[in-house]
Amino acid sequence: MNDKTLLYQVTETSKYMMGFVLVTRQNNVIVIDGGRPEDMPLLKEVIGGRHISGWFLTHPHSDHISGLLDELEKNGGADFDIGAFYYNFPPYSLINTPDVPDRAYFEEEYNEMLPAFERIMPAYREKCHILRQGETFTIDECGIEVLYTWHDGLVSNPMNDASSVFRISGPNKNVLFLGDLGPDAGDILFRESRDLLKSDMVQMAHHGHMNIGMEVYAAIAPEACFWCCHDWLYNEPVVPKYLSDTEKLTRMKRIRMYGTALTRQWMDLLGVKTHYVTMNGTNCVEI
Repeated sequence: MNDKTLLYQVTETSKYMMGFVLVTRQNNVIVIDGGRPEDMPLLKEVIGGRHISGWFLTHPHSDHISGLLDELEKNGGADFDIGAFYYNFPPYSLINTPDVPDRAYFEEEYNEMLPAFERIMPAYREKCHILRQGETFTIDECGIEVLYTWHDGLVSNPMNDASSVFRISGPNKNVLFLGDLGPDAGDILFRESRDLLKSDMVQMAHHGHMNIGMEVYAAIAPEACFWCCHDWLYNEPVVPKYLSDTEKLTRMKRIRMYGTALTRQWMDLLGVKTHYVTMNGTNCVEI
């Protein structure tokens, strides 16, 4: 037994990965995403051989779930004691969706991780829990509330906008996990759940850039922010070079895309004083 509920924000071994490990007072673990294969040794070190009551996967991008899939394919996840997987991903069959703004990008997104996920996960079907918007459940002393899961029809930023959003509440604090949610899904989250968003701490959507709007963060009104990004990303300008082609962004219907500097300005306006950033190493917070 532990006398504290501890949340670890695991620092990145691979570029801008996302991985969190929550250790409960019963010495069990909740994992969120985990990163790429090269991130697994550090993740295993933080987990420390504990039982994983729940492994939450926000969305199917390689910097979030490829490490887990590699472990499952390599040795059936023998290095982990996993009780259950929690996720809600769009089916790969939606790659045939007509009338998308950028067909090449859309297919690239669907082909990145979904085929591997759908090939590997059926062997673990009895451990899989499909998250549903509005459901609540408990793992040890922690409550979990699901505030958003993927909505069909979001095609300009399909995998990021498929991110599940959930809040984990410990005995003292709660943390809202936003995955890589983008502007369009952020609009839906705000419209459907704005009165439920207030949280003590927040994982910044999509590493803090190209993410949800200011009004969503204002509804969250966090005291502290978790940024999964290294120095080049944490310090990028409002409009980095790769977001300067407005004609391309307009064609892709992704015009509301800005760098981390703008999100940091929003946090300053909201009076947030505490920032945990993976560029500074692994962070540990009591919740």
